[in-house]
Parts: sequence; C-alpha cells; structure tokens
Amino acid sequence: MSQLCPDIPVPCSSLPPKLRTLLTAKTDRLLLRIIRANFNTQYASQAPSLAGFRDVVSAHGTTVDGTLLQDFRGHVLLMDYESYKPFVTRFNEQPCKESEVENLFAPGLPFALAMSSSTSGNAPKMFAKYHHIPKEAQIRRSIFDRCDVKGPENSMFCYGYKELKEVERECDQVVKRIPVSIATCAILRMAAGWNVDSDKSRMLVIMPGQVSPWAASMINNHRSFLMVQALFCLACRDLDRFTTTFCPLFLDLIRYVGEEWDMFLSCIKDGTIPDLEGIDHLQTYLQVHLHANPERAAELREIGPPFSCAGWAARVWPKLTRFIAISSGPFATVLPQVRSILGPTIALRGFGYGATECVMAASYDMDDLDTFVIQTEDVIEFLDVTAEESHENILQAWELEVGKQYQIVLTTRDGLWRYLLGDVVDIVGFDSDDGSPVIKYLGRQALSIRFPHVLIPDSDLVAAIQAISSEDIIQVHEFTAMVDDRTLPPTVGCFVEGQLGPNSHLAPQKLFNALVVTNHKHQDVFDHGHTRLPTIRIVRPGTFTEYRLRRGEKVGVGAGQTKVPVVLLESAAQEWIKKRVVQEL
Repeated sequence: MSQLCPDIPVPCSSLPPKLRTLLTAKTDRLLLRIIRANFNTQYASQAPSLAGFRDVVSAHGTTVDGTLLQDFRGHVLLMDYESYKPFVTRFNEQPCKESEVENLFAPGLPFALAMSSSTSGNAPKMFAKYHHIPKEAQIRRSIFDRCDVKGPENSMFCYGYKELKEVERECDQVVKRIPVSIATCAILRMAAGWNVDSDKSRMLVIMPGQVSPWAASMINNHRSFLMVQALFCLACRDLDRFTTTFCPLFLDLIRYVGEEWDMFLSCIKDGTIPDLEGIDHLQTYLQVHLHANPERAAELREIGPPFSCAGWAARVWPKLTRFIAISSGPFATVLPQVRSILGPTIALRGFGYGATECVMAASYDMDDLDTFVIQTEDVIEFLDVTAEESHENILQAWELEVGKQYQIVLTTRDGLWRYLLGDVVDIVGFDSDDGSPVIKYLGRQALSIRFPHVLIPDSDLVAAIQAISSEDIIQVHEFTAMVDDRTLPPTVGCFVEGQLGPNSHLAPQKLFNALVVTNHKHQDVFDHGHTRLPTIRIVRPGTFTEYRLRRGEKVGVGAGQTKVPVVLLESAAQEWIKKRVVQEL
C-alpha cells in the first residue's frame, strides 16, 4: 500500500445505491455547470454539430435541470476535431480580432492554446484552455504537494511556448497575448497564476524548493532543455524528488548526461553554463545560479557516468526519495531500465492520467503506476469499444461494467462538445468514497495494427513485448511497431532498442506466443496462412531518444510531451526508423 495513502480500500466491484446517487449527482452538477456557462458561446451558437441541441433547447429552455440534461444527452452528437477546428483556427488569423475569438468556446478569452503531441504523426491539434476556478474539492492529495518533501526537488516541466497570439480590438489595441504551448505548461501556469506578461519578473528566480532556475524551464530546444536541467540536478547533491511528464524523458536526460559526462563535470567544477543551442537569451539568467563546485565535480567523477553501475542515481543523489512520472501503458516498457538507474531505495510514483483536452484522473494508489480514479472538473462519458460510435450508445459512469473496455468521451469546461478522445480504458471498479470509476489506461483506439482477419490494439503489443523482455531473450528498453509487408503474408514488424540475450533468436516465436495469449485468433490466422511470425529488427542505441528530439524540434513547443507511438503510422517516420536498423532477428 502507498506510504502516502496507507488505507486505500479495494475498489467496489459494483455501485451500491448510495454511491450511485453520489456519482449521478456530481456528474449532473458538473454537466449543468458546463452547459449553462458555455451555451451562449460562439461555438455552441454556430457549430452545425450542435444544431439539434439548439433546437430542443429553444423549445424547452435551460431552467429545468432534468430537461436540460436529457436534451444534452439525447441530442448532442459525438464529435471529432473537425467540428472544432474551423473555430479554433480563428486564432491563426492576422490580425486576430477580439470579436472573432471572445467567448469562442467558454466565456472570455483563453489563458493559453495547447498543442497536442501529434503522436500518430498527424499535424498537432490546438485546443483553447480557459482559466477556471475549481469548485469541486479534490478527494485525494495531489502528487505535487510538498508537505513531505524534505529537500530541494527538480520539477522538469517546460514553461516555454511556440509563439504568442496577440488578440486585438478594433482600434488595433492588443488586449491579450495568448501563448501556444504544450498542455502541461498551460495547466501548471494556470495553477500558479503565471501569465506570459509576468515571465520577465521570474527570470532571475529559483522557485521555492526547486533546483533549476525558472529560466531553465523557458528553454524550447528539446536537447538543450534536458541538458540544462541535468546540469543543475547534477550540481545539487541533496536532491529529494525528481518530477517530469513521461518516464522516457528521464532516460533521454540520462543518455545526454552519459554522452557529455566530461563536459558536465567541467561545467560544475568551473561554474559555467555550456554553450547550447537556443539558450543565448537565457544565458545570463542561468549563469547567476551556477557556482564553481570542484568538490562536487570530483565526487561525481569518482562515481562515474550513468550505466557505469546499478543504482547510479542513488549514488549521485543519496537523499533522493521519489521519482514521479507517467509510467503506465506504452511507457511501462522503459520501467526496468529506469529502476536500474534509480536503484531499489527510490520510489516510483505516477501523477495521474490526462490528455491535451483535459485532466481526467488521479492515481488511485501512489504505489500503483497503472490504476487511476476519475477525478476531474470536466465530464467524462463512455462508449463500449464494441459498440457503434454513436451518441445513442454513450454510457454514463454509473452504467459501466467492471472488466469491460470503453472509449473516453469528453465534455469539458473549455467547450460544449462531446469529443471522442480515442483513449481506451479498462474498468477496474468504483471508488468507495464517491463511486467514481477506477480505471486502467490501455491505449489508443487509432493506434492499432489492422489485418483482414485480426486487429491488434497497441495495448496487446505492449503486453506481448513486456512478456518477452528478459535477460535471456531481449531486454527491451523501447519499441515501436508497424505492418511488415516486405514478404507476404503481412505480419507485425517490431523495432526494438535493447540488449540481446543468448536466446534472442527465439524472440519472434516468443512474441507470437505472447500475442496468442492476448488473442487466440492469432493462432487461427497463422494456421490458415494469413500471417507469419512477427519480425524483430534491432535499432542502434539512442534511436528513440533521437526520435523524440526530432519530433520535438518539428512540433516546436518544448520538451515534455513528445512520445514514441506504439504503432508507427507516419510513412516518413517509418522510413526514418528503418534506416537505423543494425540487426534483424
């Protein structure tokens, strides 16, 4: 059980009447708040997808709670980004007129425009994020609370932005500058009240309890951001906690430390900031906080670079107690390597589940990286993965069945819509405090390998890779997959970065056996000659770090959100990774 939450009960397998009443009342309250706040926005008033809802509301009005809820659930269709895109792209117009974007999705002007990670390879999506005052008390402690943190920490989050959208009035007066950034940046800035117009006042500051100066968080260059974060962490022997977005980002930092070990030691010894791309405008603000420390440099030299010993982080930071990052789903494959770097004394924690569109869930138990409980100010509905994607098949949280899989449907405070997110979750149970669903994230509905006779979701690929990862076969650090049709019939083609074991030649058969465990149809398809054994190609070390660097530079919104998809769909990315193959099993 969690040291932070020692008495967490087992989730309920079904909803008792009292919890069902609590859950229903809370969901209805949140949905009514969203509808009434956003009904008169430009999007709700003009979007063709909401025409049916507008018609029934014009007849029934908005005063009766039960009628308004029934009208929404019965007449608001499932939507995708295409219904939202024509409105949000108004922020790209030059000039961006206040009359065109005020009260666009929610009252007022947005605090930020959040860019999606474009994991699938498509162009990043942009979402307006408004500054809301929370009205629902959190049930669980936030992982960001510092009440039990005894020393400095490094919160490795990027607060930089790709660009600023200037919103003008008719007299050409700029009324607001809106940053375009990753969602994490927007969420944390709003929570702290840090708008872009006050950034300059923080440039010379190290925030209370932090290791890295504020200026380090403003670096947009992916590699330089990680390098500067690493430098200030290495210079601090007393680091207590390390927090970042996704687990693989920490591995990228460690890899850069290993590649530039002598440079880091020299910088710490002399107290100098290295000459890195994209930090010229921040050099002065960074330099004032780094002081010559030859004793620390000598201590690090004696320890040696990363991967020179197991538990390297515990030796470099003897007071480090926790590492916090999203480590579930597709990120779980890197956990063995992360644990090896950290050592057995440093606890791993997750901090919840969310997307660019909204934050959806908190960790159910701090010690469980995979299980979350819905905790949000927005409204989440569900669609059975086997059902037709239609609003008639949408289910409410109290209608779910434990053990079944559902797609997430969102209606957020940032817009009156019913957005099919594409994430798939498994229902574990219901929270005994308020009945909220307890879930495990499985993967993305779109990131699947589709053959005529069988569908392989990304969650099955992750499970199969984890099943074969071992010292005897392959210690898989990271992987991605695609359809391999070099020889017919087509099959699953995996690209793996890791260490080969003495029996690595057995990996294709082992991987196939693991896929059969997830879905017995694989055996039938194989027996009928519709597929063959999976292929496994080994890529050179650092390939996935390089992929994230390449993708981060392309999107241009800072480190922290770049991910490698389980299934690589983009043709250019497929060709890129094929060129990095060093061996095929």
